[in-house]
Amino acid sequence: MVKQQPKRARDFDYKDVKTLGRYTDMFGHIESRKKTGLNEKQQHRLARAIKRARHIGLLPYSNE
Repeated sequence: MVKQQPKRARDFDYKDVKTLGRYTDMFGHIESRKKTGLNEKQQHRLARAIKRARHIGLLPYSNE
């Protein structure tokens, strides 16, 4: 479970791997909105930041 939410949706940065890692499960999948507690806009920005970080190589695609 996520301990603290960002204050605004713009707080998601693809370079902030530590924050993005909190929103992925043990297999590397993005957590659902029910688990994160984010609204639709924030979840979309989070997913975009995680995918961008994966593409660059900052986050793994899977944690296996």
